[in-house]
Amino acid sequence: MARCGVVESCRGNVTAQDETESLAAVIDTSTSISAVDMSSAAGGEDLPSPFDDIPALVHDHSYLPVRFDGLVDNALVYISGFVVRRALKKLPCDVCRASLVTDAASAIKDQSYHLLSLKNNGGLVIPSEGTVRVIRAAEWVIRQASSFRRSQPIKLLEVIYLVRKRIGSEDVFVLGEHIGDTQYGIDSHHHTLLTIVVSLFFKLRLHHIAKMTTLSLQSNNMRQKLNKTVLFKGH
Repeated sequence: MARCGVVESCRGNVTAQDETESLAAVIDTSTSISAVDMSSAAGGEDLPSPFDDIPALVHDHSYLPVRFDGLVDNALVYISGFVVRRALKKLPCDVCRASLVTDAASAIKDQSYHLLSLKNNGGLVIPSEGTVRVIRAAEWVIRQASSFRRSQPIKLLEVIYLVRKRIGSEDVFVLGEHIGDTQYGIDSHHHTLLTIVVSLFFKLRLHHIAKMTTLSLQSNNMRQKLNKTVLFKGH
């Protein structure tokens, strides 16, 4: 330290190599303001806290994707055509029937209709964009219910309620003024369309869920004899 000139040398054999003097650090307190001075300068008023907008409780967040990938999206569009074919048999209203389908020219522009376009030889039903949106919302609700452990499986009325909540008041079927017409004086045609589409899709998904569950339970009860698979169904 003495050789660098920081402190003076007390011995003759340790001297500074040059005449450089280090500057002493001096704290200037003439302009410093303490916390007491700040509170008194504010006139006794409480300053707004920067943490007021941060909630004390962080609610559970759903990490399910808002949009599905291309494979799932194409499969949902393909299944939507099957659902629409079933729904057309239950709808007596021509305006509602027309709102569930679209033309092939409009479907080519959307990548989600790619699988349907490849499989279509002229006999498949092409669902409308609104129908596909309802099917996507129903699939999202079913997957969300499957991702959590529930004491009871999700029911149809719960799926319809959650789908209506996600869709909101938007006219997804593009019914226009026809949306105000009622059926039997109770439900609007928009509500009837959404209920039929979700009900048919939910029934179809239940069959798929039951099939996959059965296959997972039977995986441990399989044996091969003479190169032929024998399934034990539990009875």
